[in-house]
Amino acid sequence: MVHSGERLRGHDIGPTGKTVARNLKRLRGNITLRELQQRLRGVGHEISASGIQKIEAGVRRVDVDDLVALAVVLGVNPNALLFPKSLDEPVAVTGADPADLMKVWEWADGITPIDSGVRSDDYVLGIRPDFVQAGNTKISTLTFKGLNSRVDELEAIIKTLVDQNAAKEQSGDGND
Repeated sequence: MVHSGERLRGHDIGPTGKTVARNLKRLRGNITLRELQQRLRGVGHEISASGIQKIEAGVRRVDVDDLVALAVVLGVNPNALLFPKSLDEPVAVTGADPADLMKVWEWADGITPIDSGVRSDDYVLGIRPDFVQAGNTKISTLTFKGLNSRVDELEAIIKTLVDQNAAKEQSGDGND
């Protein structure tokens, strides 16, 4: 119960917050706290050197603006701060019970849902902007429907080639 004059604090830092703390420290490397503070200021985001130190110590929470600004100035994507880099680290994600590190990164990269109750094609369609789904030909941004259609086309081509080869062998025209 909160007594008069007491401030209600937010949630404790969870597993993802702890991972962010470890990754920030690792990614900062030899960059001083003051230098990182200056880099953040340069992109219009303020976190004091002591604030950065508190994040690394796991006593200060990181909001989404902090996370994105840190990723920008460290030259990484937000996933590099959010998720473990190696199997030597705990694999823990707030709100999920991932089976392994590979599954976490496949989810983070938009390949498969972390919840097995979600259909993969619904997942991909739900996370990509419409313009990416509509015409981008990069394999990483193809919708599952488009990819499945291409797989069907390739299966048909392979079946035709197998049938043609079998017909040649039966007629004696096959090259041995």
